Amino acid sequence: MFNSKIIDLVIGLVMAYFAYDRIATGHTGMGIFFVVLAALNLLAFFLKLRTDKNVQQKPL
Repeated sequence: MFNSKIIDLVIGLVMAYFAYDRIATGHTGMGIFFVVLAALNLLAFFLKLRTDKNVQQKPL
């Protein structure tokens, strides 16, 4: 139904929202935790995009 790239993007954006919400309410420790999680999910998304691009460019 959904591929893993879309799921990584959605989870990364949701974690970024949670990070913003936690930092805005004064829970800085949890906010930083969510920032790290969001960054890792978004990094995975971009790495998967780059890998797919490289795989599609190589002829079989």
